[in-house]
Amino acid sequence: MARKKGSRVKAKAARHRGIGFLFWLCLAAILVAVGFAARPSLRAAFARLAGSGTPPATSPSPTAPQVTIGPLEKDRPQGTEIPSTAAEPATARDAAGAAEKPSTPPVQKPSARKARLFFVSVDPSGKLSSKSVIRSVQASDSPLRDTLETLLKGPTSLELNSGLLTMIPMEARLLGVTVRGDTAYIDFSETFRFNSQGTEALDAQLKQVVYAATEFPNVKKVQILIEGKKVRSLGAEGTRIDESLSRASFQ
Repeated sequence: MARKKGSRVKAKAARHRGIGFLFWLCLAAILVAVGFAARPSLRAAFARLAGSGTPPATSPSPTAPQVTIGPLEKDRPQGTEIPSTAAEPATARDAAGAAEKPSTPPVQKPSARKARLFFVSVDPSGKLSSKSVIRSVQASDSPLRDTLETLLKGPTSLELNSGLLTMIPMEARLLGVTVRGDTAYIDFSETFRFNSQGTEALDAQLKQVVYAATEFPNVKKVQILIEGKKVRSLGAEGTRIDESLSRASFQ
């Protein structure tokens, strides 16, 4: 009886040991499975722990935008399309802005201007009188010189037919014109001093020059020079020209 009871106890203890072994075997299997499943997370955690002492890596600088450069117009074959670039929108805006602003036409200087010239007419008694005409003169940066050059050329054929003459010798040449203050210094060649028509003609030729020069608002007086120098008079006993002349000098 005691022998049967002992065998049962031994069988029960063996059964308990088998169950315990199976329990630990299952637990070990579960732990292995969980370990495999958590393997990436564990690696990341160990990596964070390993790199906690180093400064975070800086993000790389952004890559510079690449621009495609097309060939120059002269090298581009006809019919080739120009590749679009990153600068095209700005170029289009600039072109649109330029189109919105009306372009100002360049200021063109007039090619000719009006000038008043003075000539002489002779009445039946032989008396000389001053007559003025309006001429079209080539415009330049030296309007006074242009006016005097035109005056020295004398009347046109139409003006000659109207009875206008010039008392300025045709051989006379204009050498220079300078304006200082309200006085124009007009330099003539030596031939300007002599007039075969007499003293009255000498006065008339001076009047032609002085009146033409004082048509300009900034000129009030005229100083006649001969070959760059002041001389006492025109002719042997003509009008004195060593001082400046104005329109009042002939009244």
